[in-house]
Amino acid sequence: MRLPTILALTMIACTSWGRIRQGLGEQVGRACLTVLVAVMLVACSLPALPERMPQLPELPQLPQVPQLPGIPTDLDQVQDLLTELGLPNLSELGDVPGLDALPALGAPPGGLVLQGPLEVSLAAGDTIPGTDIRLITPGRDVARFRIAGLEAERRIADSLDFDGAWPGIEGVTYTLRLRVYHLGERQVRAAGVQRVVIRDIQPQQGTVALSGHRLTFPHSVAADRDALFPGMTLGYRGRHERGAELTGLAATEYPYRKVGDSVVWRGRLRTDIPVEYNLRVLFYAEGSARLGGVAQIALPNR
Repeated sequence: MRLPTILALTMIACTSWGRIRQGLGEQVGRACLTVLVAVMLVACSLPALPERMPQLPELPQLPQVPQLPGIPTDLDQVQDLLTELGLPNLSELGDVPGLDALPALGAPPGGLVLQGPLEVSLAAGDTIPGTDIRLITPGRDVARFRIAGLEAERRIADSLDFDGAWPGIEGVTYTLRLRVYHLGERQVRAAGVQRVVIRDIQPQQGTVALSGHRLTFPHSVAADRDALFPGMTLGYRGRHERGAELTGLAATEYPYRKVGDSVVWRGRLRTDIPVEYNLRVLFYAEGSARLGGVAQIALPNR
């Protein structure tokens, strides 16, 4: 305890002694004074408190997982997903369209919907595959395009959209929602989301080559017990003590997968559309299972 505090307590004790003796008597007053002095001595022996409590160090902030528009929420923790999609980290870009920019749509009966993020780099004369969008002249301030046969100027944050049939193939429609995020003398870069709708699929497993224009999508798919996963010939038999039991594998292949284990399937969605799935088990229970990862298809490059 500091000296000013000790002096203050001493003055209080001296001032109070007369009142204590008068009100309680000589003997009782001496006893009370003794107790007061003892309390003072104990207080004086305590270590002095600092004038200011030391500030606790700030806790470090946990790293943020990049939120890339167009990645379904059940896939945002899949390891190396951005690398498998072949995408740069666009999470810090503003005004990049997400899946909510695409028209609401469910898979048609007997069909399959694939959708996700896309980033394109265009040089003079390049056309975005599957669309009628062609870059005529790049530039630092403005780029000149030809869209649907008409001239169009595009600046930073301007849109590049398309809705229509994929050329050179029946029963496939394509939707594109992009925004320009870079203009240069040699190239233009845009990012956003894309969707492919494929009708009348009949999956067949087999060895395939992804020839033509390759499209890559984040993909998650679920199956109930004793049912097939849409878009492939693999099925889910149920929960086993060794993991999720899959069907449709070769007789010699181990059929059980734990959460995080890989599931690869190659074949054709239709005779004219090859596909390759590189997935992992996201979840499984007695009545259902879910897989997630990357799906790649090839469409005519026209």
